[in-house]
Amino acid sequence: MNASEINATVSKAAFKDVSSSNADFEVINEMHRLGYISGYPDGTFRPNDTISRKHVAALLSRVITLEPVRESKKFKDVPTTHPNYKSIQAVQRAGLMGGDESGNFNPEASLTRAQLAKVLDLAFHLGGKSTEDFKDVSATHWANKHVRALYSNGITTGSNGYFKPNEKVTRALYTVFLYRVLNLNNEEQIITREPSLAEPFPGQLTYYSETELKTSECMAVTMYVMARQKLTMNESDVVTDDELYFQDKGITGELTEQNFLYLKRFVEKDSDEERILNKWLAGDFSEIISDYILLLAIQSADNVAGEPRNYLKVRTKEAEEYYIKEVFGAEALTRHKEH
Repeated sequence: MNASEINATVSKAAFKDVSSSNADFEVINEMHRLGYISGYPDGTFRPNDTISRKHVAALLSRVITLEPVRESKKFKDVPTTHPNYKSIQAVQRAGLMGGDESGNFNPEASLTRAQLAKVLDLAFHLGGKSTEDFKDVSATHWANKHVRALYSNGITTGSNGYFKPNEKVTRALYTVFLYRVLNLNNEEQIITREPSLAEPFPGQLTYYSETELKTSECMAVTMYVMARQKLTMNESDVVTDDELYFQDKGITGELTEQNFLYLKRFVEKDSDEERILNKWLAGDFSEIISDYILLLAIQSADNVAGEPRNYLKVRTKEAEEYYIKEVFGAEALTRHKEH
């Protein structure tokens, strides 16, 4: 089912407390249509309530087959008569969730975002190549590799550089994260993402799909077109109409932290693209001409046959600001001047 078909299917609210104005409306409705979530007897979903461990187990065991990797363990607070006994046993045997030192599962307790990252990473074998860390999930954090896995696969993008690992998971967030995992290979999925520095500015860097950006060629094209914000083959203090007309706003993007962090989600560790992005993130554009030439070569060796270095110039500050305003608009120029 593609996005337009889903939108038509979920146009009517499944729950009386999740209206069409809710950012997660389509996802929650679609998960309900698939029979994964059912809400409460009073017709509510209670999206902002924290989700309990028993419901995390129930929903997970409902959407995938959990393969056992260890012996069954009985929990003192989950008797065989418990309504979620089977699903709790399933996640325990699959090695996804366990109990405390007292032998309790604590089915009514809530789950943190870090704990959820571990559960989803292990359940779906996500893995990931990203080495980017959120400001509040250091390389030594116990859930680091699991959070990186979610980030690498676009399950989460955090919020302004933070993951908030100790924050409790809401019913809406769990539903959305699970939906994203189930639709990893569906480019038409109707996900809504958390606003973050790992998303491009609206209308920018939209030419290539996230799958395409994982290839060096598409990444190199994206980056060298972005670099033209600072480079010209004309006089450094002049911006020609041809330059402005040439820019494809779907490929190009502002040279800003937000766009750099977005692109870093897709580059290989220790690659030339990662090295260049790290320099740009640090505000270092001293080698912008060399960066541009290298990116041309990565995309195609034929691109550097004419030795463009001899014709490239770094724009003057005034010319760059004029370029930004004409290509990206007045708001972009304000952002540029503020940083």
